[in-house]
Amino acid sequence: MNLHHSEALILRTYPYAEADKIVVLLTRDAGIIRTVAHRAKGSRSRFGSSLELLTYVRAAYYCKEHQELGTLHSCEILRAFPGYQLSWEANLHFSYFAELLLEFGKDQAESENIFRLTLAVLDSMQEGDPRILARYFELWLLKLEGVLPQLDQKWTPELAARIAAFMRHPPAELGADLFQPQELGRLETFSAELIEYHLEKPLRTRKMLKELL
Repeated sequence: MNLHHSEALILRTYPYAEADKIVVLLTRDAGIIRTVAHRAKGSRSRFGSSLELLTYVRAAYYCKEHQELGTLHSCEILRAFPGYQLSWEANLHFSYFAELLLEFGKDQAESENIFRLTLAVLDSMQEGDPRILARYFELWLLKLEGVLPQLDQKWTPELAARIAAFMRHPPAELGADLFQPQELGRLETFSAELIEYHLEKPLRTRKMLKELL
């Protein structure tokens, strides 16, 4: 097996065997990759905190073409988003973003645009409004997937123009006063319905957000 190197985001980990973990990564150049991280459990894990949710890493992994599970060799942290530095609401949204990426990401396919979008949104979470950033993230995922309809077919011309302008801004420049609360609620429902229609299922973490926030 060849050793591959790629920038990646940690989307999910779960136990595997006695001391190992399955690690699901969104890589910049190869999409979704599933790997086994040997000796990743416990306080003496050689991976340390690099496997925390949505940590931005430089990953090295062994993987054969069309192989279901590769082997994670190493993870170097490029940027971490520690939960204790974020609000409770932001931490909940991190779980939501990770589930969206798991559903919208493609196995072993280039994902540069989604990767850049995600990093920009994550970088803005500490100072930005999670609800605003979530709508931005949803709309752009739908647009990149090719399933976002023409906005003027769904909204009044004035509101469609504001949504289009909203999407043109970098996430770090999005303010909390861009939409009235009622408009933001309608936009949330619009995105959620499109996502569920496209994926043909509801998202577990979206239900959690609705119940807790």
